[in-house]
Amino acid sequence: MSANNEGRDNMNERKVRILEAIIQDYIQTGSPVGSRTLSKKYDLQLSSATIRNEMADLEDLGLITQPHASAGRIPSDKGYRLYVDNLMGKTDLGPDLDNLIVKMLNDKMNDIDALLEETARLVAMMTNYATIAQTLPLAEPTVKRVQIMPVEFKSIVCVVVTDNNLVKHNVITTSLEVDENLANVLTSMLNKAIKGMTLTSLKRCNLDDIDPMYKPLILQIIKVIIQILAEENTNQIFTRGTTNILDFQEFNDMQKARELLELLEEKPYLTKLLSKSSGNSVNISIGEENALESMKECSLITTTYKVGEYTLGTIGIIGPKRMNYSQVVSLLEQISYHLTLMLGNEF
Repeated sequence: MSANNEGRDNMNERKVRILEAIIQDYIQTGSPVGSRTLSKKYDLQLSSATIRNEMADLEDLGLITQPHASAGRIPSDKGYRLYVDNLMGKTDLGPDLDNLIVKMLNDKMNDIDALLEETARLVAMMTNYATIAQTLPLAEPTVKRVQIMPVEFKSIVCVVVTDNNLVKHNVITTSLEVDENLANVLTSMLNKAIKGMTLTSLKRCNLDDIDPMYKPLILQIIKVIIQILAEENTNQIFTRGTTNILDFQEFNDMQKARELLELLEEKPYLTKLLSKSSGNSVNISIGEENALESMKECSLITTTYKVGEYTLGTIGIIGPKRMNYSQVVSLLEQISYHLTLMLGNEF
């Protein structure tokens, strides 16, 4: 988040306190906020008349708006922006929640896709917003080791370990029966022929030294290994909690809700959406700052997780503009920290 002082310089301390109170109340209730509510619920130590005058000034500054004549005020996109850039504090998640995050992520450390899926599920559960998680290939994967194991008549399991210690396996139906001895022979041949190869080099590898009797089966296995590496060389996206948006009054209009839900199924757009997240910070896009019409009533909060200087992936949260920014930012920072730490120890 980059600090934005536009509007802040024109505000005295009273205006700051009133704007904070309006935003916090609207986040909690979803109802327009009037001077009477502010006077009764918040220790502003100001008269209702003074509060009304300051609210009129905040409206002139474009920081709050009146949805209809008889209502109180709600924050504008500009008001939310000033709040998250200059006024918002951090939420203390506490050690119990932090320990839960570590435990749930640790349980999936052996499978990067499962870890990412668990991250999306965990964030959606803790925030009640829609969550997107994306993993990016660190570099073109390289074959570190291959293991062939017989499982049943004319079926084998091909296990591939890549240079970054990701383990993938596929079941292959073969044209002949493979026993333990033949599986060991195939394993030895494959490791001798393709160990250290990248996806690109594997596609044009030379198998002239392979015994012609085994070549058709070796070629069949290599095709599967190419498929495995190709999957590892593309970004994976998981969405969880997408229907959580239906719990918010902003999406009572079923047409709006449908458009947003359809958007959350479009992988190319989600990839583009998450690509805007950069650096080590949390990024926030509010309302009109989002390009698509179906996102104008939403805020998007994203952060990345890394190994060294390499970005491994992005986590994003989509919710109404009145989302609990402090809680979400604190949670994303904590999860990003733990993912970066755990993955740094793995790679």
